[in-house]
Amino acid sequence: MPVDPAKPRKVLVVHGVELGTNADLDQDTLVNDLIKARLAGLPLQYEVDLYRYENINDTAQANFKVLVDLVAATPLNAILANTTIDMVGDVVIALEDGSTAAVIRDGLRQRIIDVFESEQPCYVVAHSLGSIYAFDVINALMETQGYFDRDSRKTWPVQGLVTLGSPIGLAMFKVGSRQRVAALGAGNKWFRWLNYWDRTDPVVSGEIFGTQLSGLRIAEKYVTDDPNQGWVIRDRPTDTGRVWLMAHVAYWHNPMVGDGLVDLITN
Repeated sequence: MPVDPAKPRKVLVVHGVELGTNADLDQDTLVNDLIKARLAGLPLQYEVDLYRYENINDTAQANFKVLVDLVAATPLNAILANTTIDMVGDVVIALEDGSTAAVIRDGLRQRIIDVFESEQPCYVVAHSLGSIYAFDVINALMETQGYFDRDSRKTWPVQGLVTLGSPIGLAMFKVGSRQRVAALGAGNKWFRWLNYWDRTDPVVSGEIFGTQLSGLRIAEKYVTDDPNQGWVIRDRPTDTGRVWLMAHVAYWHNPMVGDGLVDLITN
């Protein structure tokens, strides 16, 4: 079924590395609050949903956490070790590209298809490691027959992508199909990707001590001169008002991010 632009927009949020469980995640609420604040009373029908996959990661890491609990000298050490495993393990799962990563991607793909079959225009907002999964899934959908007719956005399961604090510019994440963006082919519609990053965000730079980036050019890494590629990619350096890891989790509250998202879903 084609997308119906008269139906409420669906903003699908994909979280990144997280602690806790699915029940602890609230990025959908934060994004909803940000959109509402930046709309400033303008009428727009939209819904915000969150693709939760932290429980999938936790299940994959369960054996390691049990082992830590058995060998840790103190409860505090066990807590610290389990927290480290939780955070690092999420990244390792994505890098290994094994069965767990495939399950996460498959779940995200199905969620997007469900929105598409409801005929709602879908916009993906992905944070941190979630941007890697979102990029992979959107690329794969573009290469699937029946979707993304370049001349008809009604055939697009995703209307646009926003990435926040993404590590996608780091060499360790640029492997295989992620070295390019899928070409849409001939036509006159353009797929839009907005990439927001804070200069001190260590996840973006790969510098654990938060060394300031002088520049980040995601667009130059992915865009080509081929008009059939069909992507408009924009890097948006932003000052979250925070530094280091606090900058990495501050995008949800940034007016610049909110304005870009509102502009994307209203045009």
